[in-house]
Parts: sequence; C-alpha cells; structure tokens
Amino acid sequence: MQILGENYRITHSYLHLLLSSKWGIMWVFYCCLFVATQGLFAQQIPDNQCYNALGVGSGDFSISSETGCAPFTVKVQNTQVGSTKSRYIYDYKGGNPNATSYKQDTTRNFTYTKSGVYVIMQLSSNAQGQALRACKQVKVQETIPPEFKVVPCENGKVTLTITNQAAAPYDEYVIEWGDGDITIINLNLTTEHQYKDTKPKQIVVQGRPSVCIGKSSRVVVLEAGSKLAKLDTLEILDATTAEIRVSNPNAIELELYRQEGAGQFLTTGKVFRTNGEKVKVLVDTNKVFCYKVKPRESCIALLESNVLCVNFLKVAPTVEANIISIAPYRRPTEVTKMGLTRNGMPWWNPSITELYREDRAGECDTKSCYRLQIDTRDGTVLSNKVCADAPPILCVSLANVFIPDAFSPNGDGINDLFEIKADPSTEVQVEVYDRWGAPLFRSTADQRFWNGAANNQQVPVGLYTYIVNVKDKAGRTFVKRGVVLLLR
Repeated sequence: MQILGENYRITHSYLHLLLSSKWGIMWVFYCCLFVATQGLFAQQIPDNQCYNALGVGSGDFSISSETGCAPFTVKVQNTQVGSTKSRYIYDYKGGNPNATSYKQDTTRNFTYTKSGVYVIMQLSSNAQGQALRACKQVKVQETIPPEFKVVPCENGKVTLTITNQAAAPYDEYVIEWGDGDITIINLNLTTEHQYKDTKPKQIVVQGRPSVCIGKSSRVVVLEAGSKLAKLDTLEILDATTAEIRVSNPNAIELELYRQEGAGQFLTTGKVFRTNGEKVKVLVDTNKVFCYKVKPRESCIALLESNVLCVNFLKVAPTVEANIISIAPYRRPTEVTKMGLTRNGMPWWNPSITELYREDRAGECDTKSCYRLQIDTRDGTVLSNKVCADAPPILCVSLANVFIPDAFSPNGDGINDLFEIKADPSTEVQVEVYDRWGAPLFRSTADQRFWNGAANNQQVPVGLYTYIVNVKDKAGRTFVKRGVVLLLR
C-alpha cells in the first residue's frame, strides 16, 4: 500500500499490525495528518514557507477543483472565519512569498494554460492583525490527442495504426470507423477494417482511460485509385537544386524515385509523410531527371504517382536580341500548356514544336528575367530563372556622348582640350573646321583630342565647326554637327 507518494510507504503487514491496537490507529491518523499538512509540500518545494514561518498562523481556503485539464481554471474561496485581506499566489515555488518576484493576486479565479503541479498560497490576516497562510496543490494534466495513420487499400479495406503511443500512453483506443462500427485496441496498435462501400469516411480515435480525454479524427478517401498521391510541382531553384512538392491526401508514406535519362527509376531514399510536404533534390543542367512517388504500404504499392521531369531554360544574349531556347520536355504527350514569363509577366506561350524565340525589347541598364512553366495533366514544372541584360543595341546612342561647348587651350590645366567623352566600347572620330570650311584637325588613334592648334600654330579665339562621328558596338553610326568656342 502507498500513502501520499513515494516518500511515505507503509507495507500491508505493518499497517495491519498498527491498526490492531488503539495507539496504532492514532499513530496512523496523526502520521497521515502530518504528511497531508506538512510533508506534501515540503517534499516538493525548497524553502517552503507555507506553514513554518515564525509569527504566521494558519489560514484556510477552498478550491473549486484540484485536478483538471489544460487550460484549467480554478476558483478559490476564503474559508477561514474572521480572516480578511486574502491574496493568492497561484504558482508558489518556495521562499519568501512577499518577495517582489511573486505577484499577490486578489482575484478569486485563475487559469493554468500548461500542464504541471502547482501550489496556491493564500495570504490573509486575522482579526488581531496576525498574518495567516495556507497552501493547496493543483494538478493540471495535458490533453494529448492520439495520432494515427490510415492506409486505404483497394475494395474498401483500410489499415489503421496508432503512431504516438509513447507520447500519449493510453491503456486502450476506441476507434469509430464512421460507418457505425467501433473497434477497441490496446496492446496491438494496428488494426484493419473492411467497409461495405467506398465513400469517404470520418474516422475518430479516442484514448482512454484519462481525466483529459484525447480525441482526434480524419476523413479518409477510400477510393484508392481516385485519390492517388501525386507530384504537384517540380521547381528548379538553381543549377544544382530542385524542390518537389507532393499531394498526399491520406498522409501515407511515399517513397521518391528518380530516373536518369532513359534508365530505370531508382529510389532516392527520401520519404514523404504529410500532405503538401516538400523536399529538395540534386539536379544537373546536363542531365534529364524524372521523378515519381510510390506508396510504401504493400497493399497499394502498385499505385504509382504521375511523373515530372526537370526542364532547363537557356538565354543567349546577342548584340540585337536575347535568344531564348527551350529544351524539349521529356514526356511531351502529358503537356497541356507551356508559358514563359518575362519579369514575372506573361510573354510567350510556346508550343511543343516552337522552342526558340528572340527578345529584342527591354530597357537599357535593366535586366530581363525569364522563366518557363510547363503544365502537365497532373502537375507543374517550373524551370530555372535566367536573367540577362537588355540587348546592347538598345543602350548606345548620342545620348551617351558628351561634347563640350567651349575650351581654353592656355596651359592652365583646366579645359585645355576639345575632348569628346563617350562609352569606351564606342568608336569616336572628330573633325574641326574654321569659318571658311578649311580643315584644322582630324582625330587619329594617336591624337584623339584637339589642342587648339593647326600646323603647329595656335588658332585665334573664336567659333569653330566640328563634326563628331560615333559608331556603337551594334555597328550603327551617329553624326553630330555643331560649333565650339575657343577661349584663351
């Protein structure tokens, strides 16, 4: 027999001996009273000041309930006749209750949100002003619903397995199959059930016995062939990584398989267990990988998913356009639509045979980013995202060329040259003429700037005509005519 916990054990034979005499009965009574009023909290709380503080009397209060399920609300009531100013510490852990770390609450109810064993301390005063204290213990239990998986096999048969028995060790589980039948399991955590039809069913599993009843439910699709797990998306993240998302409505274990080129499908060792789960896989821009999943349960192992294959997009920049090319999809008969976006906006809907296009549009100094989406009958493939600069032909013009209006070749180091500034990739040629049209200067590879001299003689101050020819890297030529003021 055990009284008030592990620290107070009385064997059955010794208890019988004590109870055989009057003094023994009285000893047991006082022993148990001492345990209940002193030892219970002393064993659990360091520096327990519930009753043993000097000059402190004993108060009393009642609790609506000492055991409950989180979230658990308790209501307290002062039952000490003549006492006043009652306050409560709802989670006393030892030490001086008047310390600043404790909150003394005057409210008469409190809600515990987490499981555990708590001590409530009452602080009050009697009519003579003497401090009074009393303590009671509250136990809050956590409700852990049972978790289970259901494998729907063919012809309405299902297998149910409890998966969290270690975390929620119920003695038995009551299974309501949703068709009026009920099964109770205990030691064997797996059971089977045969339905008479294949309509979806809501299965409810309840663990018992428990003060806090744990219950969970799930709707199960029994038509295994109509609600197969499938690959939702295969998205290329970069040159070496892709991400696969699976639709797994019955949350069964699915094993991922990969095919390289025209080879056999081999397991990757990756397993999906929840609906909407994602995994990352390695890919290669020089190889074609295809993927599918298979159920690991033997009764539906033949019900394989759809297949999705990687597809990489290539963009080749030229002077006049960005050339976009698409690799043929490995399983063309399954494609329902292809669409290519530029900077997130729809731009081109290629066909199975149209896999090449030039993009001559864009803005100078702004990249264009392309991505291909392939929709199949059951899933979607997203290619890698490729970004390229706008075609250079869009970025060079006379707007990139600076021609000064005046210069002063007086040797002071400031604006001494008639200098044309342009993009280094462009070719610039300069010719300068006097007022009668006689040539004074023509730029060469060795002398690109005019210093205000002709035939080794400084020309006079005045206006001079120039012709600037600019050839951009696209091969186009721009001509600018004007006058420049020469100062001394």
